Amino acid sequence: MSNNPFTAFPIDIPKKYQEAIKKYCKTGEAREGKQEKWKPEFTPFERQVDFWFMAFLIAVNKELEPIKGTDTYTPISGEILSRDPKRADFMRLVVLGITEKFDILADNKAIFNYCIGLANAGIPYLIQILEDPDDRPLWAILGELESLTES
Repeated sequence: MSNNPFTAFPIDIPKKYQEAIKKYCKTGEAREGKQEKWKPEFTPFERQVDFWFMAFLIAVNKELEPIKGTDTYTPISGEILSRDPKRADFMRLVVLGITEKFDILADNKAIFNYCIGLANAGIPYLIQILEDPDDRPLWAILGELESLTES
């Protein structure tokens, strides 16, 4: 089993995206009598960390530059990645692949900050995909993922 080097680091997300992220996550705010909004078609992500990780993956795929977040909130710490240690390993490999600097592997905070920056860059793209007026959020993100595999 892999160990998670990011346990102590906060997952900081720009506040300007907070409401949009909660809208698409089951752990978001109550939907006040709108039970259909709890269906996976409308809330395709279990947790905010799942949304965050998908934004990270989109940024990697689109080769976006990391963006430093300002005025952030912290929905959870990197400890959550211990539940799926492959994510932490994947993050390390992605940063190594992008930077091509082996010495970065010795600095877990630098790796994590790079991943935070990538996710920050991917969040607006993910929100735009989910807000497609012609499709429900789940189908929109699945369509995007399918198109990424065809590239």
